[in-house]
Amino acid sequence: NLVVSTTKLNPYKSTSGHKHQGQEEVYHFIEGSGTIYLDDKPHFVHAGDIVLIDDGVHHKVKADSDGLFFICVFDGKRKH
Repeated sequence: NLVVSTTKLNPYKSTSGHKHQGQEEVYHFIEGSGTIYLDDKPHFVHAGDIVLIDDGVHHKVKADSDGLFFICVFDGKRKH
């Protein structure tokens, strides 16, 4: 039931941010660097980092000057 998706953020762009009740999510950062905000707490990320997003945690990603590319893995039963 897993779904794999990719996101490419241009320099200084960000995702809108969201959270999922009852589901975890994994982000694997492939290229670039930036910041992931977990419940508004910033964490610097760069290529090679893997972040587990716990159930119900609001998450948002912002790219630095070189942009950011990451893979997202989640349970395919998500309803959004």
